[in-house]
Formats: sequence, structure tokens, C-alpha cells
Amino acid sequence: MKQEQINRMNKVNELIEVIASIDRRFFYSKSKDRIGKFIEGKKLFFIDEYTGEKVYPYYSGRKKFSHGGTLWGLVNDFREWIITGKVSNGNNGYGGLYCPHWGYTADGMAKVVMKGKEIGFLKDNALSYEEMLKLFKERGLA
Repeated sequence: MKQEQINRMNKVNELIEVIASIDRRFFYSKSKDRIGKFIEGKKLFFIDEYTGEKVYPYYSGRKKFSHGGTLWGLVNDFREWIITGKVSNGNNGYGGLYCPHWGYTADGMAKVVMKGKEIGFLKDNALSYEEMLKLFKERGLA
């Protein structure tokens, strides 16, 4: 992996730690006391926090992933950004960091979105979670 990809991977792992530390604590396994994360190698892998398995973060690798489609889409958004550096939030479905269906509080989602902006996964001028939630409500999506 190139150094800039490794840097983005480390930033995504910071974002995953935020997601794992609040509300429903996605990407955290209480029974295993570990957090999911991306690791480098010849290929990029995601370590599933529950199974401890290396997951190839492309559609063929989902069988070793312990979560559902929403988080699988998010992991693939993360993978895409790590590899390309291009905006990828929501590219793989479910609204990415703005997904209103996580069951997180508005405050929790605001922290996730803020961290996404801080690391560059979201653009600096991206909507806040509150602004996006307002749009969802106006359109009957939340």
C-alpha cells in the first residue's frame, strides 16, 4: 500500500473507534473486548471485531462479516476512500455516515459526522448531521 493509503486507513480506524465508543457501539465486541479495524498488507483487509477474521472488503468477502448490509456498505465506503482518496460516503448504499437507521442518537451521529469531516472522509463543507436529518425529515425518509 502507498503511504497516503496507509494514512487514510489509520484515519478510518480512528473514525471506527468513535463509532465503536458511542450509542450502540457498532464495530465493538463487548465479549471479545475489541474493535474492528482495517489492516495493511499486500491487500487491504478489515478485521471483524466479533469473529476476529480477516474480511476482504469487497462484495465477495461478506461471508466472514458479522454485521448486516448497512455496515457492510459503510466498510466498502471506507475501503473505497482508503484506496482512492475520492469521496465515497454512501456510494455503497444505506447513506454512509448520514444513515438515519443506525439507531444512534442525533448527538452520537453528529459526533460521527464531525469525526468524518475531521479526518477528510467527508468534505469540510459537508452538511452537519442535524442539517441532513432535517432534509431526511422533509423528504419523509426519517
